[in-house]
Amino acid sequence: MKTQKINIAIMLLFVAFALQACKNGQTETEDKAPDIPLVLTEQAYLDTFQKQLELPASLFPRREANLGASLPGKIEKFHFAEGQFVQKGDILVDLSAEAYTQALIELNALQKDFERVSRLRDKGSISEMEYDHLKAKLDAAQVKTDMLRKHTQVVAPFSGMIVDYLMEEGENYFFNLVMEPGYSNTSGILRLMQLNPLIAEIQVNEKDLNALRVGQTVAISVDALPREIYTGRISYIKPMLSTMTHSASVEVEVPNPGLKLKPGMYASCTVKIGEASGIFIPIDAIIRQPGTSEDFVYRVENDTAKKVLIRRIQTMGERALVDSISAGDTLVTKGKNNLIHGTPVEIKQNSI
Repeated sequence: MKTQKINIAIMLLFVAFALQACKNGQTETEDKAPDIPLVLTEQAYLDTFQKQLELPASLFPRREANLGASLPGKIEKFHFAEGQFVQKGDILVDLSAEAYTQALIELNALQKDFERVSRLRDKGSISEMEYDHLKAKLDAAQVKTDMLRKHTQVVAPFSGMIVDYLMEEGENYFFNLVMEPGYSNTSGILRLMQLNPLIAEIQVNEKDLNALRVGQTVAISVDALPREIYTGRISYIKPMLSTMTHSASVEVEVPNPGLKLKPGMYASCTVKIGEASGIFIPIDAIIRQPGTSEDFVYRVENDTAKKVLIRRIQTMGERALVDSISAGDTLVTKGKNNLIHGTPVEIKQNSI
């Protein structure tokens, strides 16, 4: 009986300890504060920078022409292949010469007649009027023959590359309008282009136009050659603006010695237009709003993350020029993806 009482006492004591442990555990759980995210931060700062315009452009040949003849005729021969370089004055195409041949025969006959008449004139056998009449006919025949001779050949008006034949040998050439947006819309047998240098054409808004001048340096990049930057110079600023867009066309001459750049390529032009000052933040602080083109940052105020929409004005390496932020603002750079507006945060000075 005594042993039974001792066992009951031990059991009651054990239950009491268990209840107390549960109570203590519940209290600790209730008293424990939630985890506060650790973040790394950097401050926004005011700095000077080189103000610049970034404008889209399209590349065009420095010179281009669709070459043909003024008179219809059969295409007899091409002297150069498509893609070949030619020099100014080179004969590119021969056309049929029936009319020229006929005119040349008539000219030769008149020249012989004129020689005979000249001898008779010297002897006084014919009148001065007869001599002058034949001389005028000879001069007119010479002009006609020279004109027809020019129309039997196509000659390069400048040095360049034959980029396209619009007709084939043996075809009869006549006026055929070639419609290709952005290039010469004229009749022709072949298309000749000067590919070095090229012209990058940009449209500049009226508020930025006064910052540009002829001879100013421009950096040009193309999507097809992402690692290469070409240096061009402004060669022409159109002296009038479009009434629709209030912008003016500006031409930038771009050296193209290796011919890697091609007419029709899309390009991006960057023009430096002077110094200015602005607020800079690290790129790591910027978050892109999902599904939009909007950017935002988390600014820490009183140990709380506040979401702030910004506009990225210009990116320069690892920093960005922005608005809606003041110098000295503390911005989250690491740990920002775990935050929402109003989240309490703890700033950590080393790596998380």
